[in-house]
Amino acid sequence: MSRVPLAAAIDGLRYRCRLRDLEHFDPSAASERIARIAATIERLGEGRFVFGLGPNCAEMIRLGQHPIRLGRHAGPLEAAQEEIIDYSVNDASVHGPREVSRLHCTLDPSGNEGDEIALIDEGSSTGTWLYPSMERLEPRVAHRLASGGLFSLGPSGTNLFLFVNI
Repeated sequence: MSRVPLAAAIDGLRYRCRLRDLEHFDPSAASERIARIAATIERLGEGRFVFGLGPNCAEMIRLGQHPIRLGRHAGPLEAAQEEIIDYSVNDASVHGPREVSRLHCTLDPSGNEGDEIALIDEGSSTGTWLYPSMERLEPRVAHRLASGGLFSLGPSGTNLFLFVNI
């Protein structure tokens, strides 16, 4: 198969898959989704959590005492990375410009009260942003994030996360 028809086939299939994914968010099924989410949260118990909200980062991360690093794995056209990340965000699905750096940010619960964590942008190329204020964090400076705080890896909000203390 030549490259252009292959690229067109990949694009068409990706589009159809994304539409199928969006069907899960039918407004008439909201109560069922909310019930499933509530049941999951109940099973988690008490603690500090970061919930990935976007299509590329649907994670539930329990924060312990040690820092957690978010980023992405190297793509096939990139050299392997030296940095170790704890959670990977796959923002390569659009085959376009990436918003998530290989080592993007660190969540540091140590030394903070239960309702706060330190959020540190690790010098990412597109920034770590607080929502809804659209404030870009200064690289390598700890910012206190309170429970209920939203942050995004990159400015689009596609890779959005919620920190909560339950």
